[in-house]
Order: sequence, then structure tokens, then C-alpha cells
Amino acid sequence: MALSDPLVARSITALDSALVLGTLLLTVLLYTFARERNTSYPPGPPGIPLLGNLLQVDVLRPHLQFLEWARQYGPIFRVRMGPTHLVVLNTAHAADELLVNRGAIYSGRAAPHVAMGIVSDGQRMVFLGYTHAWRVVRRALQGTLGPAPSRQLRKMQEFESRVLMHDLLLHGDRSVVETHVQGPNGEIPEEHWFGIVRRYTTGVVLNMAYGRRVNKLFGHPYLHRIYDVMGNFTKVSQPGNYMADGFSFLRWLPDRLAPWRVEARKMHLWEMDLWGRLLDECRATFKSGIALAGFVPSYLRARADAGFEDLPGRGVVVVSSSAPADTSTAGWMRDKLLAYTAGSMLEAGSDTTAATIETFVLFMLHNPAVLARARAELDAAVPVAQGRMPNWEDEESLPLVVACIKETLRRRPPTIMGVPHCADADDVYEGHFIPKGSTVIGNIWAIHMDPARYPDPLAFRPERWYTPGKPTRWASGPTSQDRDHYAFGWGRRFCQGSYMAEASLFVVLTRVLWGLDFACPPDRLPDPDDETRTWSEGFIAVPKIFPVAFRPRSDAHAEVVRRAYEDVQREWQVLGLAVDER
Repeated sequence: MALSDPLVARSITALDSALVLGTLLLTVLLYTFARERNTSYPPGPPGIPLLGNLLQVDVLRPHLQFLEWARQYGPIFRVRMGPTHLVVLNTAHAADELLVNRGAIYSGRAAPHVAMGIVSDGQRMVFLGYTHAWRVVRRALQGTLGPAPSRQLRKMQEFESRVLMHDLLLHGDRSVVETHVQGPNGEIPEEHWFGIVRRYTTGVVLNMAYGRRVNKLFGHPYLHRIYDVMGNFTKVSQPGNYMADGFSFLRWLPDRLAPWRVEARKMHLWEMDLWGRLLDECRATFKSGIALAGFVPSYLRARADAGFEDLPGRGVVVVSSSAPADTSTAGWMRDKLLAYTAGSMLEAGSDTTAATIETFVLFMLHNPAVLARARAELDAAVPVAQGRMPNWEDEESLPLVVACIKETLRRRPPTIMGVPHCADADDVYEGHFIPKGSTVIGNIWAIHMDPARYPDPLAFRPERWYTPGKPTRWASGPTSQDRDHYAFGWGRRFCQGSYMAEASLFVVLTRVLWGLDFACPPDRLPDPDDETRTWSEGFIAVPKIFPVAFRPRSDAHAEVVRRAYEDVQREWQVLGLAVDER
């Protein structure tokens, strides 16, 4: 057979290609190995070639293994999830130094390719890099979520908390006597008491974002879909969940060899059927001349006044002819970025606040002595004879209740390991080299479980924050001085909605403690230390459903709750909002 035979030529070509690819792979491995040996990286567990530590971590519950490594390696360690470097900060001092004091370097995001690039089409605020687009979004939201503007939301929070109290009163023991089964992807039955909490948190944020209410417990078109979208996103965005997030060459595979890409595109269409529809409905209302309150209607009006009524597409439009400066906030969000920004408000403001309310109830049930003391404090500050429920003006008289809320955020932060940052430049910390592009994690779980900072960290002890007769400070950030917990993140990426979240937690939980007795059958009460049975997977770990029966503490308490609910129905009509349908 002649050398020029096509079969021989093809065989030689295939052999040559295999040799070239093998040589390249070996070269990369040898280079990486030599660089690792000659660079002072942070300490960390040994891994295997190519995959690193990927097989040693449950990617949907990484906080458990990362806490063990924190105890072994100290304030900072490094792991490799495939080719991705993860630098994990396990003390408040280390996290504050890098994520706050060196914020110019560490304010970027380590955006996962599948979750951000495909599922979110690059538009989700939580994973936007420290870029001009992120600054445009941040500036736009500050007028709604900043410390002063967020106080204007309290009227709606107060009104919606009246509805929540009424719904829990009517709910009674339904979650105990009926059989409720959580869906395979975390879906909760509408009839469960978790649904009442979700209606409150989503209702507050939907009104803030779109000027609309969630006035139905059952059959609402958006209520539970928001949680389904968020529950899915918390899983697909976990570091290490997709090989293509770390191994970029996989992104070049055709669709038939990359089913993850096909599935991710379907997820994007599913998400846009929610976020895009909400925006389209709002825009149609705006163009019809109906003026609604809320962030998105106000933004559409301002954008139109600036000459940009129609801005389809992704990202932002720059308002000047020159490229934006690094610190510029000038520009307008295009439609898809605006839809995802409003969606991010709903995701973050609904899920984490609802999870904290549910977690608070769980810890109160496990700590009846604390519950009794908190109720005694409430009864002294707001006697039922006053004919009203607690409100924010009572906060200084309720230091123990505030301490209980703070301890809930410490003991079980919903974003259990925070949202990963990214090193935008090479850096050195305590003699350890952190290369540009590293994913940097402020390990909230390890910090909150640090016995040096929080003695007996697994215990639920509000006394950590409580001084009798002295108001309890929230002390949740963003400054590092006198900070008590890290549930809301760090530095320039500190959660903008923290003020709204704390206000919701206060008004809802003080009223629940004040007006309702609640109980769970002892054999059905979840163990907070049982990760698999009690908590969901993903970077937002929320409680799985558990049964609770609610009843009024007295006929007088019930009458206050009923009257407040009736009064708020008239308030909805005055505001031009939908009344509740029950």
C-alpha cells in the first residue's frame, strides 16, 4: 500500500494529532506542577492531577468539607476545582483585609460559565464583574435600597406583615394534620405555612420592584416560580458543579457532546419566561399611560425621559461618545439586564429573608427558654391592652428579640459560604501568593463557627449580643469595625438589600412572637445539625419544610390581628392595589 494512500494519510494525521494533544497536555501538567512547587501558594489539601480536589468536595454542600479544612489549615487555604484556584478565607480578619481593605482587587466576581454565561446570558447582577455595567446597576438600585430610601419601604412591610399574621392565624394546625410533601427540586406545597412566609417576602419585593402585590396565597402566577428559579440557580452556580466552568476547552464541544449547554439554554428560556414577562407587562402598562410605583416603572420613565424608551438587548448603553471611565456610573440598562436586575431583587429579597424567618422559628422551637424570655420582653414593651402589634418604634425596648434575630443570622446564614469574589490582579497575603483570576471565598460558615470569636459556636445563644436595658445594635456591616456577623457579605459587594431585610425580619418576627403560639410535634422537629434532612443544597441553603401549628396567644391578640387585617384591605384600595383574596 502506497504511502500516499488516503487511509494511511488519515492514520498518520490521527496519530500526529494524538501525539500533539498528548504533548500539549503533558507540557501543561508539567508547567503547572513546576509552577505550583515554586510558588508560595496558601496551604491546602493535596489533590490529583488535572482534577485537583474536585472529587473531595460535595459541590452542593461544600461548607462541611471547607470547615474541616479551615480547622486543619487555618485562616487561608487553597483548593483546586479542576484548573480553577479557590482561595478560601476562614477568619473575619483575613476576609476583612482582602475583601474590604483591598476591595480594589477583590470586588470582582468569579462568574461560572454555565450559570452566568448561558443560564443568565451574562446579565445576573450577583455575578457581574466589577465593571461599568455593574456600577450602572448598583447606582440605579441605590435610590431604592440605600439606608434612607429603604425606610420608605416600611409602610409596605408593615401592611404586608398584617396579612401574614392573619394568614398564620387562619392556617392554624393545617401543616401538622395534613400531609405535605416537598418536591424533588425543593418545591413546597402551596398549603404549607412556608407558603405564607413566601407570600410576605415576595409581596414586599414585588411591590418594590414592580409596584404590584401578591394578593393570593394559592394559584398566583409568579409566587412559587420565583423560588423555583432561585432554587435551581443556587445549584447550577455552585463552583465545581459543571466541568465546563473550569475546563474552558469543553465549551468548544458541539451541542451533541455538550448536553449541559443544551439544558442550560432551556433554563435561560425558562427564566426569561418569568423575568422577561414581568418586564413586558410593566412596559405595556407604562406605555398605556398608567403610572405605577416601583423600581422598574420609575426606571422606564426616567430612561424614556432621557431619550431611551426602547432599549432591547443585553448590557448597558453608554450615554457619551467616549468609552466609560472605570469609575463611571453613566449609562442605561438595556431590557434584558433590567429584567434580570429586577429578577435579582426578587430572588435575593424573597428567598433569603423567607429562609431566615423559617430558621428563626426552628431555633425558637429548639430553645423554649429563650422563646419565653423574648415573649416576656414583648409583653412588657407592647401590652395587648394597647390594641396594636409591635412596630419599629419599639425596637429599642426589644434588645433580646433583636439579639435572637442576629443569632439566627450567625448560627445559620442563608448564603452559607457567601458569593465568591475574584482576584482581578496578582496579590500576596501573609506571604501567600494569590494569582490573578483566583476565585476568593469569604467562608461565612467557618467564620461563624470560629470558637475563638463565638464560644460554643453551634449553640444558639442570643446572649452574645444582649445587654439588659441597652438597645442591641444590628452591627451587620458593611464597615469592618465592631461587626458581629457576615451574613450580608463584604466590601463593595455588600448586600444592598440588608437594611430592607433587617426591617422585614424585625417587623415579622416581633409580631409572630407577640401574637402567636407555635408548636411542632417533637418527633417531627428537624435537627438543625442534620445537614441532609434539614437543609437544602446550593449556595443558599434554606430549611426543608417542617410542620408547625399556630394559634393566637389570647382572644385579645386574635382580635388585634383580625382588625389590622381588615384595616389594611381599605389601605390597599386607597393605594390602588389589589385587595387580598382568601
